[in-house]
Amino acid sequence: MIVVTVGTQFFDELIDEVDRLVADGVVRDQVWAQVGLTKNAPVHIDSVAFDKDLLGKAREADLVITHAGTGSVCEMIELGRPMIAVVNRTKAANHQREFLEQMSELYDFCWVDGPEHLEAALSQARPAKALGESTVGPLAEDIRAALLSA
Repeated sequence: MIVVTVGTQFFDELIDEVDRLVADGVVRDQVWAQVGLTKNAPVHIDSVAFDKDLLGKAREADLVITHAGTGSVCEMIELGRPMIAVVNRTKAANHQREFLEQMSELYDFCWVDGPEHLEAALSQARPAKALGESTVGPLAEDIRAALLSA
């Protein structure tokens, strides 16, 4: 199963692209999405606005496709599931791209600069590099360093 999340806001372009990939037969797996405040209801994927057990579903997923929000990316890194993070370029000053560039150097995960690049990245999805024994300290420090250098 593929789990898609746009967090608590909206990212219509990502949901629309995943829905298209399923409709076109590019993605044949079952897809479940947390669509947040997305305005366009997907037709070809199961979805809910919000789910308190998102992390439980992501923990069991074969692939997680996530928006590039700091909280979601960090949670998915900690889960260690194959993932693709997708930049939402409508966010201020393209901070998501800068964040992903720095975090992916540390944790070696797949990310793309917009939903239109998702199809090409499907074969490149991989789990983030392991965080080590203590996840909270190093991850928090890495985030702090990434934010300070942006």
